[in-house]
Amino acid sequence: MDTLKENTTLDNFRVRLGTLQHTLDSFFTSRLDTFEFYYNIFTPSWIHESNIEFIKVMVNELDPDKYTLSMGLVSEKIEKYNTLLELVSGSSNKYIYIKEINKLPRKSSTSSRNYFFYYGGEGYRHHLYKLIFWWLVVLALDNDLYNKYLDYVVDAADIFGFTEDMISDWCEAVIYWLNGNDISKNCNLELKTKEGKRFFLNDYN
Repeated sequence: MDTLKENTTLDNFRVRLGTLQHTLDSFFTSRLDTFEFYYNIFTPSWIHESNIEFIKVMVNELDPDKYTLSMGLVSEKIEKYNTLLELVSGSSNKYIYIKEINKLPRKSSTSSRNYFFYYGGEGYRHHLYKLIFWWLVVLALDNDLYNKYLDYVVDAADIFGFTEDMISDWCEAVIYWLNGNDISKNCNLELKTKEGKRFFLNDYN
């Protein structure tokens, strides 16, 4: 039998990542079509230190460098926050464009589909909640980064307004998802906080 040239394990991880990001973003906005999602507003430089292939997939999907314009031209560079302090200081605003897996983000000609992020603005916590989730996934996959940067993630979560119970919920969601379970409105993920239930399950009860 010929050796497979494709890494189906990584492909599966990429698809699951995109599906989850779409699910979470779809709870937040009705502007997305099937499979579309918003990439992350900020990725700390230390995540790029990892040699874990799964984390490289995450960086590729959630921290793109370029985007396409509505006519298909590739832009020079996506505007990003360079540090956590820049993100939370509210000193600048950024657009987040729509993405699909294994594709560059695209700037929509419909301006409302391009999310305008500013710290403290409408819906900004949704994007911060995604950051903590994916950073915790990174720490779960890379023990070296866990030992070096756990305090960073905990401090960032504190800045973002997380409580201990919220951190517990986010960790529970990470374990649930990495164990191969899909997170959706009707999944059996058990959470304690209203913030966790709203973010992961779209449960406002």
